[in-house]
Amino acid sequence: MNTKQFARALDRHGPVMAGWPETERAAAATLLAGSAEARGLLQAALALDARLQRDLPQPDAAAVARLQAGIARRIARAPLPSPPGPLPRLLALLRPAAPAGWGALATMATCALWLSLSPPRAAPEDPFGPLQTLPLAGDLF
Repeated sequence: MNTKQFARALDRHGPVMAGWPETERAAAATLLAGSAEARGLLQAALALDARLQRDLPQPDAAAVARLQAGIARRIARAPLPSPPGPLPRLLALLRPAAPAGWGALATMATCALWLSLSPPRAAPEDPFGPLQTLPLAGDLF
């Protein structure tokens, strides 16, 4: 781990290294033992964390408990979702048949119907036919 990776880990996990993943914690401890810059980064992060804890208002424990109880009551009173009817279940089963959406599937079906109902065209003319009648340099008449 280098100091740039250590700074990213500080941003990601915070300055309390007890909550870091074990592999990153071990690499960070090795880096901290040998790098004054990494120790400075850790001290700055600890100071910022302490200032945030001191300056930000802490919520009242009773207010948090009331909020959690209110949310739990709403969840308990909420009706369970009804199982889907036959049409939504059928559409869910057919969903893999239309990965680009139902509009694309309808367009493809319309094109297939149009091509199957259109009258057949006459056999195409040979595009190289006129060239076959031109004389070449070595041809004698």
